[in-house]
Amino acid sequence: MKNLYLVIFPAAVLFSLFSTICTAQNHQGYYMNVDYIHVEQADLLTFKTNVEEAIKPIQQARIDSDNLKEWYLYRVAYPGSRNTTYNHVVISISSEICGFEDISNQVSVSFQGEDIDSMLSTYFDLMAPNHSELWRINNSVLSTDEAKPSRYFSMDYMRVPAGMEYAYQMMEDEIARPLHELRMELGNMKGWELFRLITPGGAEYGYNFATGNYFESLRNVEFGFTEELIRQSHPDTNIGEFNENIEKARDLVRSELWELIDYVK
Repeated sequence: MKNLYLVIFPAAVLFSLFSTICTAQNHQGYYMNVDYIHVEQADLLTFKTNVEEAIKPIQQARIDSDNLKEWYLYRVAYPGSRNTTYNHVVISISSEICGFEDISNQVSVSFQGEDIDSMLSTYFDLMAPNHSELWRINNSVLSTDEAKPSRYFSMDYMRVPAGMEYAYQMMEDEIARPLHELRMELGNMKGWELFRLITPGGAEYGYNFATGNYFESLRNVEFGFTEELIRQSHPDTNIGEFNENIEKARDLVRSELWELIDYVK
């Protein structure tokens, strides 16, 4: 697998890129729970009302109790399959994997004297997922902007062959991340992350890694690792070899684009 590392960036370039993001916020080492849910078209207005009145207060209580760090609700703007069984995605981020357990206990103190049973009933009815996934965030670089989170988030699901996990991680860390940091410097994206699937899993599941890309505008979604961008980072790169090495490390299973609806952080 030595060919995987033939594309190397000059030390000066790497130092410059990493020095510019040393103060950037990130989720590296955190855990991410993803719930895939479906909301009928006729129920969307009620869904949005309940999110505001019941779901967000519960997520805020979980954040206040240090069980969660952030919570996001997305609409699936462009699904990765024509047979997708969900149209919304809920992302919860925690520094501890146990932060996703025992939601009722996490919020009981915050809602003493209120109708918490009714709120929780609404919560579990609305947030009942078609399926869920638990991920670890292995790499993360995000904009330091503390304003509203990025409008768009693309999720690229990857299948990494058995025995190639370390090589793939190194490729993302040493080759892909510096390019994404350059895109951030150029104002073309707001952040990038690498996720490893914890559960569920297995060969039949289809993927075991994913990358997430944060964008503020659709016009920035179209172009990724362009030849111009690669040559700007390393003028002597063999583009064909660069693309070949990426393809050796993983298969892109599907890619989806989600649009932010609401969040608590």
